[in-house]
Amino acid sequence: MSGTLVSVVIPAYNAQAFIAECIASVQAQRVDADLEVVVVDDGSTDGTAAIVQQLPGVRLVSQPNLGPAAARNAGIAATQGPLVAFLDADDLWPEGSLAARLDVLQQQPDAAMVFGDCRQFDAQAPRQRTLFEEGGWGRRAWGDSGLVPDAYSRLLDDNFVTTGTVIVRRQVLDAVGAFAEDLRLVEDLELWLRIARHHPVAWCERVCLLRRRHGANTSADRAAMGLAWLEVLRRQRMPADGARAAGLAQLKRAVAHECLNLCDLALQRGQRAEAMRWASRSVWHRPAWRSLRGLAKAMLGTAGQGRAR
Repeated sequence: MSGTLVSVVIPAYNAQAFIAECIASVQAQRVDADLEVVVVDDGSTDGTAAIVQQLPGVRLVSQPNLGPAAARNAGIAATQGPLVAFLDADDLWPEGSLAARLDVLQQQPDAAMVFGDCRQFDAQAPRQRTLFEEGGWGRRAWGDSGLVPDAYSRLLDDNFVTTGTVIVRRQVLDAVGAFAEDLRLVEDLELWLRIARHHPVAWCERVCLLRRRHGANTSADRAAMGLAWLEVLRRQRMPADGARAAGLAQLKRAVAHECLNLCDLALQRGQRAEAMRWASRSVWHRPAWRSLRGLAKAMLGTAGQGRAR
């Protein structure tokens, strides 16, 4: 995409340990396009802002701590490019990441956004398998067209989009709206669902992101993530056409599945009454064998705890 302006939005909160390396990975991308890099300091209390101010070619936007959705929205508002890319302050783009995704968008002019594969790493080493390999995604799941078939429905079943791999067309954000600022978790998936409901979604088979795993990752709180996902599911509205019944059935299945996940977490924590509550909700939404088995596990857990007393 020769001459295209690509806006890179990086929300940052207390990211002084990683932000310089993150930005360097962006500026090292070799593309036939213009880049504008905006870092949104989301109320950091460390030296994040001071580090960013010293880096050439980067614009800093500062705001109180309002969360990643508000930070990304502030970054979108501060940029002008027709293409907007996202990257978290503790992650990295490997060599060739941006060029590969821009090539996909050029090949798929109707696609609203593109995302790619991701390899996670920690202080020891990168993980051997990528997220696509672990999830069974890629060509085996989506074929060779370059587009994810029925992306909205597939995203309801499984989140295969990592935010740091996404490039989205600004005109699409103008049409569907940006990130939901009242969500502190899963706010990215909620936006991808809004986009995928109305627009084609493209994918890139290359590893486009190196995602750092460490103790401060917000996604580490599985219970909070589950509650946020249930809220996102609650916000989905099914069409008033022939597909409504199938859509509602899929929503109920997704809700029941997440309730079972929360039931398992409660059991692991010894919260038997909480486990019963989530298992009962799962059965109410979808009285299938898996939900009933989850309820039985919760009941046995409660009975076992009672005997121990």
